[in-house]
Amino acid sequence: MKLSLSVLLGVFLLCSATASSAIERKEFCVFDVAGASGFVYKTLETYRREAMSAGVQFSMRPFTNEEEVIAAFNEGECDLIAVTDIGVRQFNDFTSAISAIGAIPRYEDLKVLMYILASPRVAHHLENDAHQVLGVIPMGAAYLFVDDREIDHVDDLRGQRVSVFEGHHDAWHMLNYVGAQPVPAKIANFSQMFNTGEVDISYAPGAAYELLEMFRGMGESGGIVRYPVGQVTTQLVARTGEFDERFVRKSRRIMSRLYPEAMRIVREFENRIPEDRWVDISPEAVRGYQEMLRGVRLDMKESSSENARLAAAAYNEDMMTILRKVRCYTNPGGQECSAEDRE
Repeated sequence: MKLSLSVLLGVFLLCSATASSAIERKEFCVFDVAGASGFVYKTLETYRREAMSAGVQFSMRPFTNEEEVIAAFNEGECDLIAVTDIGVRQFNDFTSAISAIGAIPRYEDLKVLMYILASPRVAHHLENDAHQVLGVIPMGAAYLFVDDREIDHVDDLRGQRVSVFEGHHDAWHMLNYVGAQPVPAKIANFSQMFNTGEVDISYAPGAAYELLEMFRGMGESGGIVRYPVGQVTTQLVARTGEFDERFVRKSRRIMSRLYPEAMRIVREFENRIPEDRWVDISPEAVRGYQEMLRGVRLDMKESSSENARLAAAAYNEDMMTILRKVRCYTNPGGQECSAEDRE
């Protein structure tokens, strides 16, 4: 029996419509200080392509202001957002604790953590009744950008003006702990504050040297202290139930596989910083930073002050335990690994 051309055409159109309807179309809002030309946005374009094969088609929309991304998400304009860990604090206190001051000092630690986050064993930590985290990628270690290279020891922070992001209560607490002067800032203006001399110190990933031209604030005497005070990440957040569980699991695996490419770009930015701009600190100074940062985290648990309470709220205990175990896995000789007052 022969089928007419019209019947064949109808079957073809029906199949095409069925295949098309199987693809979910979603709005993906991405924060990147450099917009669509930034490395976060470009890295997530790979995520978008991988998501297509998993049945979800994203329309990507770049934002250069994180507050605007979150506002658009809360107003229902975005199905999925990519924001920094500080921006995630209002949605998930487990993954947002990755940026805990001094909690991830080495990229080796971060790599282990990224694979842990893709594991089904911790999936329950990545979601709550309202929101889900669909993956995490690194943006690079946060370093201290200083206007004076002599600021190379934790004791030198005393009296210095330091920009602190809104909502980064743990950083505020740390600076009070060491006697520095925290100055409120936003992601949108912290680099300008440093470049114009409103603050003496700002913390940011190495990419900020080039992308935000933070070399201007250094002048001839400044530099970047080559010791990570934290890790900055980009995290994907959606409303719980927006995507089926199969895709949620797939998304987290896709993001974990993006780690090597994201780190390649991070290291490229760091390697392009002139060597004479880096401020290397002594092993003694490194130990001083490590113990100070651990002391800050412990103090937040013990202090009854309002600021300490807000700071401690940013440090999810389950994440802190995981991070300590990761640090002791990669550096088993660390003092904290045998200390009685372990986190």
